[in-house]
Amino acid sequence: MDCETVRDLAPLFVLDALEPDEAAAVRAHLAECDDVHAELSELAEAAGALQRAAEPVEPAAGLKSRLLAAAEADLREGRHPSTAAMGLSQGSTATGMGATQPAAVVPAPTVSAPASEPPVDLRIERERRRFRLATLGAAAAILLAVALGGYAVMLRGQLADQAAYQEVVDQALALAAQPGSATAVIAGADNPSSGLGVIGANGQVELAMHGLSATPGGEVYTAWAIGGDGTPRSLGDFDVGGSGTGVTSGTSPVTGAGTVLAITREPAPGATAPTGPIVASGSATVASAGSG
Repeated sequence: MDCETVRDLAPLFVLDALEPDEAAAVRAHLAECDDVHAELSELAEAAGALQRAAEPVEPAAGLKSRLLAAAEADLREGRHPSTAAMGLSQGSTATGMGATQPAAVVPAPTVSAPASEPPVDLRIERERRRFRLATLGAAAAILLAVALGGYAVMLRGQLADQAAYQEVVDQALALAAQPGSATAVIAGADNPSSGLGVIGANGQVELAMHGLSATPGGEVYTAWAIGGDGTPRSLGDFDVGGSGTGVTSGTSPVTGAGTVLAITREPAPGATAPTGPIVASGSATVASAGSG
């Protein structure tokens, strides 16, 4: 195996997508070659980074075998442009994917290829190998896309969470600027969660939190307003995903300075009284006249 072939095989070698005998031939070449083949290190580093960045997702059963079978059919039936250009037909000799086809209909050329070009059979084999590499590369790309698909979905969800969080923060700040509104800085006693809650003079509440643990299954966070009588009133439930952000809007029957806004984690939505511990809370204050 020469250096050019090793470079062609490098992307599939680092993805462990070569046949065992091909992988062994690459390793044997690397053990004896004076070229350090830096491209292998670069590709391996990139593949490792992608693997660490995404949670693997199991591809559909038989995906790789179906792709390789389709590629073999293309070679066998002469649908690949390189085989047509080389005079290969459905009856020609071709070894690809480990399968040998019937004897060639087109006789072998009787003249030697120009000195500047490799023999015809070598060029055919090289084109066949490159086509197989391209097919395997497409298969690897599909498998990688499947693996990254879960990561892309998660990323889209986090971006949507952040957009919703920013929207409620903007609404809370606009509400806080209205006369009679009370603002609470909400923070967790034993966790890094924090947020902002605003109660308008008309009872409108805008609350945005970040740093919360995700809620699996049917669990939710519930926001509560607690007035001077000490009775919690539910302001609504909200979920938290991988971004750690959560928002809710509601109406509070208690308003003004001293109202406590609290967050609890509940096993199911619709709680009328807290059943879980308070994970974050803050007491609302009203800005003094003339404060900025």
